[in-house]
Amino acid sequence: MAKITIGLASALIILGLLSWILTGRSSATALIPSGFGMTLALAGAVATVERHRKHALHLAAAIAVLGIVGSLQRALPTTISGEELRVATASQLLMAAFLSCFLVLLIRSFILARRLK
Repeated sequence: MAKITIGLASALIILGLLSWILTGRSSATALIPSGFGMTLALAGAVATVERHRKHALHLAAAIAVLGIVGSLQRALPTTISGEELRVATASQLLMAAFLSCFLVLLIRSFILARRLK
């Protein structure tokens, strides 16, 4: 899961940078996915060490939950209202989708690890 965490982190960093560029580099908030990506990359790097893996991946799960809630809190009202889909909203929805898939994978790995004990 450490490699998957680092891979997802890379995708979020790229998403944030693309959002920032596509919005004309006018808003630092477009870089929020990159911030989550860097935090997850750090957790993934720590998770490569066997004795820190459990704590690092649980931290990654908590970060994913915060990212999902935060991005959907902003994106859902805009999407439901039927407004035009802007770069910011698309970025928030993509971030929520990436993190949701990641969270499912993490939970499955936690369950599997528990069964193997």
